[in-house]
Amino acid sequence: IDLSNFFAFSGAAEKIFIYQERKIMMKKRFRLSLAVFLALLLCVPAFSVSAADNVVFLSDSGTGDGSSPDKATNDLFTAYENLDLTKNCTIVICGVFTQQMNFNWCEEYTGSVTFTSVYGGKDYRTEGASYQFKPARFVCWGDTRFENMDFVALGTNLLVIGQHHPLTVGEGVTMTGASMTGENIAKAFCLLGGYQSGQDDPPLDSDKDVNITVLSGSSIYIVPFSRNIAGNYTGTAHIRIGGNAQVSVLHGSAAYPDGVVLGKVDVTVEENAHIDNFYGCTNNVEMESFTLTWLGGTFGGNDGNAFEWCCHYTPGKTFTATKGTLLRYGAAVKSNANFAEIAAIFDRVEETATEAPETTAAPVTTEAPVTTAAPATTVPGAGESTPDTGDAMWVIVAAALASASMVVMITAKAKKKTQE
Repeated sequence: IDLSNFFAFSGAAEKIFIYQERKIMMKKRFRLSLAVFLALLLCVPAFSVSAADNVVFLSDSGTGDGSSPDKATNDLFTAYENLDLTKNCTIVICGVFTQQMNFNWCEEYTGSVTFTSVYGGKDYRTEGASYQFKPARFVCWGDTRFENMDFVALGTNLLVIGQHHPLTVGEGVTMTGASMTGENIAKAFCLLGGYQSGQDDPPLDSDKDVNITVLSGSSIYIVPFSRNIAGNYTGTAHIRIGGNAQVSVLHGSAAYPDGVVLGKVDVTVEENAHIDNFYGCTNNVEMESFTLTWLGGTFGGNDGNAFEWCCHYTPGKTFTATKGTLLRYGAAVKSNANFAEIAAIFDRVEETATEAPETTAAPVTTEAPVTTAAPATTVPGAGESTPDTGDAMWVIVAAALASASMVVMITAKAKKKTQE
């Protein structure tokens, strides 16, 4: 590569001239530098974040960093630390893991974290993998998902606090434990879409939405908005319950105290889902509107109180929807024994299509697009010859030259000064 007339500076006529005997040496040095540069350039994908880099293995018996099943970590904080939380991440429960106390990452992230026991073509549940927990909280700081895994309650409950981040219990999730009955928050696998009083200094006013999706599991208690906070949360709570989910209680607003002001609640129930009890409120609450899109599944438990705006356990409370309540139903659910009874308590009832509105599903965070290399910039100066575009090697050199040119120029000038 002849560099004698390659570089020019800001349109000036100055050029770098190299003696013939030095030209051979410089060409060799440049070729070596360029070879090293290209080797590093071609190796970048090997060192960039890959799917494997965003997977951590978790097990009580692990003693490693979580990079493989044989090097599983036994610490949930370590698992999060070793993930790139700007992307879609996976935590594989590859053995028995026990959450002994509250988990609170304390930092917002823009990607997602999926917990699962099925990864790489292997189902670790066949080897006894499960997520066990004592009464505790799991505080979310970003999109959090659970799928194809077994939860085992060693006590009464797990409170998952969404803090207005998407929460998903996907397919293939089971919840077991004799003391976890689902009848109230203290005895359930509870999904709280909003904020919890006393947890991370929650704001008293917010217009953020809530997205909760439940497609499997049991002993589940769902609260769209906040718990024990007299705040104003004016966003929309999108709740989707489908698959074969068994929800013990769907609470339609916020859990205590009186005086909570809320936005909209849009609930979709479909497929083979079942909800034992629906309570609009257990406290005096005011919201903009409540919409139930009932396309499949059933309501009704053993106590006969399938659907009520004010919970019979807290008499005297009021549920107010300033823009009314709406039941949108699919034709298939009209055959349910309690359809007429439930429809009668809504302000408006209308038949709809059989597909659920897209807005009710929790948004799926996709991988960030791969950033392509910046286009090669034109080297300052006029009249320079260009490499033969028919030669593949020259194409690679041209792409790399913009990044390497400044380094080569400085090296050439330093070499010239030394040799002179």
